[in-house]
Amino acid sequence: MPVNPEYMETNVRVPFCAFDALAAVAARQGASRDATVRRLLAEHVERQEQIDPDDRLTHISTVLRYPPPPRWRKDPRQDRPLRLRAGSALLERARAVSLLLPGQYERAFRDYQGRVLTDAVVTAIAVAEPFTDEFLDGLLPLLRHRAARNLWRLATAALITGPELDLLDAADELRKATAWTSDTKLDEYDQRLLRIATALEEDVAWHSPARFQVADNIARDLLTGPQAEANARMLQEEGEAWEDLHQDTLHVDEERRCYLKRGTTDYDWSGRGGTAVWRAERQVALQDFEDWLTHRTRTDTPQYAVHPPGWVLTRPPGWRAVAPASADTGGLPQPYAAWTGEGRVLAFPHRNRQAVWPLQRRPDAPGYEPVPGAAALLAAAAGLPPDQILQYIEALLVDWNHEFGDEDEPDLYLALDVPVGAAYDFGLISAEERQEAMAQARTATLQAMDEIIDELALDGCDEEDLRHLRHVRGNVRQFTDEATRLDSRIGARFRVHKATWRWPGQSVTGEFLAGASTDLVQWLATVAHARSSLIRQHSMQQAWSEAFDRYAPRERSSRRRR
Repeated sequence: MPVNPEYMETNVRVPFCAFDALAAVAARQGASRDATVRRLLAEHVERQEQIDPDDRLTHISTVLRYPPPPRWRKDPRQDRPLRLRAGSALLERARAVSLLLPGQYERAFRDYQGRVLTDAVVTAIAVAEPFTDEFLDGLLPLLRHRAARNLWRLATAALITGPELDLLDAADELRKATAWTSDTKLDEYDQRLLRIATALEEDVAWHSPARFQVADNIARDLLTGPQAEANARMLQEEGEAWEDLHQDTLHVDEERRCYLKRGTTDYDWSGRGGTAVWRAERQVALQDFEDWLTHRTRTDTPQYAVHPPGWVLTRPPGWRAVAPASADTGGLPQPYAAWTGEGRVLAFPHRNRQAVWPLQRRPDAPGYEPVPGAAALLAAAAGLPPDQILQYIEALLVDWNHEFGDEDEPDLYLALDVPVGAAYDFGLISAEERQEAMAQARTATLQAMDEIIDELALDGCDEEDLRHLRHVRGNVRQFTDEATRLDSRIGARFRVHKATWRWPGQSVTGEFLAGASTDLVQWLATVAHARSSLIRQHSMQQAWSEAFDRYAPRERSSRRRR
């Protein structure tokens, strides 16, 4: 049978019992499985779009991430693929009305990847033909979205880490102390604290198989038996009973926490908790950065510090972002849409609209116009997803040699290190400076190799293997392979030091305004964006390490005392 050319083909993985339920519906209606799943999905999307987002339906398997993906490549799968052929518009609508738990994304690393299309298909099948298996048996199959998120919040509370608990407790104490005070009357620090706590709970939770195991444990307690429907209503209504349960779960005694964590390993998740707090802080910082770009902040200053990671941005005089009202089509109105298409401005999501940057006031008429010549600054952003545009703009505005005071000096290396080869090609350094930088990088790489060898020796590595490792120090690839073979944990830490030169100027926009060549501006924009991304990764890794150092030893010592 020919395939409709308007259809897109994709696959979702569903439990075996859901597959069997779909087959039963198809047989009952005398239709093909392909046509049946397409019809069920269309009807499901239509129903979901007619109700409030919090009241939409999801299947319990989505909340519990069932069936789980195999942890190892050769592990057997507990699901099967279901081919789905449908119009692209229907697939996008299906994704839009499906459940994403806090911290999940459509495209993400393993533990953080949402299953929005799978959720739509499985929920659509379950509405038409309930299904169950040994795992799902007894569980309430369908939940409203708010109830599902609150079930997940209970799981995060039961498996919470020190960094998260400290933040949420501080926010809770502030809310109690200011119960009769409007949030707008709070100072900026207190408002920011509440916003970070909200972001942690609603947007950036960390994920792991252990948290889904805890969610399963709580679901077995709440969503089975005669009280299942009443408990689902409690989760959905989010009233006083829910708040009491949430606080009790956050602060349970050790015996109760062990019960909620049954089936998990005794692993310390403080690092993931620290990075979750970092992501919450970063989300709030980017929101404030947007407001600073669009001149919505209380204090309109030409410089703005972004924490994390702690750098300072400098806004060129007269430059700003503007968020015009959307056109009837939902996109940017003219002339902003045309300027974006021509590469004269960048557009990024902002407060349910799109904002465009860089603009300046027109000298001879009301309104705004693109900054002349700014296309050179923006060219390197071609092809970036919309959600990365704001961080590209941030990289252009970073003052790479800002002079910090003693009190606000960041504990992270915030510098624009550029490859010496390109720096030499642009005439920024001499041949002698390039050669010296290359020699320093080589020396640092050899020193790192020696440190790896010393660590392997202390770990009891065979002397013959160590001699061979010293012999291959001249070949980076061979050294890396051999060190990893001897000890993957130690070998994985080896890094080659690259020859770089520290950029002595300020921001990329500053170089643009100073009259730098188009080629130099475009190159600087590219390396600044790449370097800023790396610094953010280092900053988040630092948050992981600091959280583990601060909280994990205390938790281990408390267990030893018990």
